[in-house]
Amino acid sequence: MALPLNIISANDLRSGLNVYFVEEGGKGRWDTDISQASVFEKENLAPAFGLAKQDMDNNIVVDCLTVAVNDQHVPLTTREKIRSSGPSSKYGHGTE
Repeated sequence: MALPLNIISANDLRSGLNVYFVEEGGKGRWDTDISQASVFEKENLAPAFGLAKQDMDNNIVVDCLTVAVNDQHVPLTTREKIRSSGPSSKYGHGTE
């Protein structure tokens, strides 16, 4: 049986877009492309979430959460599948 896999998701505070945590060399960044997200097994998730939460504490992102995914970065819940495909309606500038 495969171990559960997780990614970390949040919303970019400036744009409101869904973003995904990418850990590189002990540092983190956020990307709107879910396929770029770093995947964590349970034992590595807490330290990565702590790193991601620093950006939430610094008002870069809001609502950090873990998302269970398969090995192709596809979320296992319907809610997260919808979120990962982008906004379901237009918003912001240019919505006229």
